[in-house]
Amino acid sequence: MRSGLALSLLVTLISGAIPARAADLEATPPVQQPADQDQLERLVRLEQALQESRQRLERQQADLAAEIERQQQLARELAALRHQIAPSSTPTTTATTTPPETTTPAATPTAAVRYSPGRGFTITAGEASLQVSAEARLLGFSNSRYMFNPGQPLVVSPKKPDISYDFTAQQSTVTAVFRGPRWGAWTPGAFALFTLQDNILAEGYSFTPVAFYGEASDGLWRIAAGQNFDIFAPRDPDNLPNGKLATSGNPGAYRPQLRVERRIPVGADTEALVQVGVSSPITTALPQNVDLARLDAVEIVEDNGWPNVEGRLNLGFGQPQERAGGRVRRPVELGVSGVIGQLRVLDNLKATDLLTLVADRSVVEVWGGAFDGQISLGRSIGLTGEAYHGQGLGQYMAGILQSYNRSTNAPVPTTGGWGQLHAYLGEKVRLAVGFGVDQAIKPGRFGLKLNETAFANVIWDVSDSLQLGLEGNYRLTTYDTFGDKEGWVVISQVLFRL
Repeated sequence: MRSGLALSLLVTLISGAIPARAADLEATPPVQQPADQDQLERLVRLEQALQESRQRLERQQADLAAEIERQQQLARELAALRHQIAPSSTPTTTATTTPPETTTPAATPTAAVRYSPGRGFTITAGEASLQVSAEARLLGFSNSRYMFNPGQPLVVSPKKPDISYDFTAQQSTVTAVFRGPRWGAWTPGAFALFTLQDNILAEGYSFTPVAFYGEASDGLWRIAAGQNFDIFAPRDPDNLPNGKLATSGNPGAYRPQLRVERRIPVGADTEALVQVGVSSPITTALPQNVDLARLDAVEIVEDNGWPNVEGRLNLGFGQPQERAGGRVRRPVELGVSGVIGQLRVLDNLKATDLLTLVADRSVVEVWGGAFDGQISLGRSIGLTGEAYHGQGLGQYMAGILQSYNRSTNAPVPTTGGWGQLHAYLGEKVRLAVGFGVDQAIKPGRFGLKLNETAFANVIWDVSDSLQLGLEGNYRLTTYDTFGDKEGWVVISQVLFRL
């Protein structure tokens, strides 16, 4: 009886405990099961895909920066080509077909900095870019006779034939090129070129703006305003000094200027470039100092209240092709240019004339015409040259810097030109030989009548950052009073590009 009662009680307790345990199990959250192998593999794949996506984005940004740099290089080459037909950038050039400009959209507005050896730094932010580069140039001049001036030999001095050797770094430069976001179909930009030479006659150093202008272009039209190179007679020979045969047959300098350009396709393989500008009659390439202590011997040359008018037409024949040394040239280019203007001359001043400035006051009529061209004889050889005639062109580096006769105050007529043959020995080494002459007619007593230069050089681009050069010059200067003076100059160059 007791055992039966005990068994009955045990069964009752067990039956009551089982539902309670089941309720507890339902109320308790299930234990998290460890991930299976498929889930782990999928997690790794997702992480790898994300990393690869980030790497692709970085490569795309790098490719974008490289493409922007390529656009800047094309812009520099175009500016160089434009400089030969009408200097507008940096230093050397020609006419090419310019397609409407396009701007690669930036992947990110964050500014990026990129360095290319020999080409400097390029900063990009959105659609805007700024390229800054520099050239450290050391020139050595070994002269058989004193030249004026030692760091920029222009004429042979009538002094005794003393041998000299001079070093100069005045012709080192800093360049900046800016391209801004598009304004509809127009792309704005700016160009700046600074040199360590104050002016072409100075022997001292000064950080000087040679060119500094803004521009806007839609690919066919271009407007530029600021300090710019001359439209008149724009081509330059391949000399080591940056004087480029100034006073020896190569007119052209730089001055404040407003210009308008229009490119006109003429058939499938021919293009015309029309350039018109108004500019200051006085160039900043020459000193304009007045010595108040010697008014009886000084002169003042200034504008007559009107700007000069310059114009040029350039015709390019054949499709532009890549030539040796990375140049882009058409087979044939021919250009004709001109300038008209006036100068006001105040000569033989007296102390009493400081307020009235009436003594020997004259107006000099300025005009000039020039013809220039280049012919590419294959990929590595070419001919380039220029010829001109005019009067009162001293402010354009012609007439051996003489605009007027100091005895009569009449304008000095002048005729001259230069020619050059160049040849590339591969892609890194080039040779050039040439000759230039400037003849001034009736320059006056103690004036310069003739100035000639024959040159030959070799230039070696050792790398993107280093260039070496060697040049020989023969110079002859004929004076009205002193007769013929001749001399030899050997020029060496070491150039480092940032």
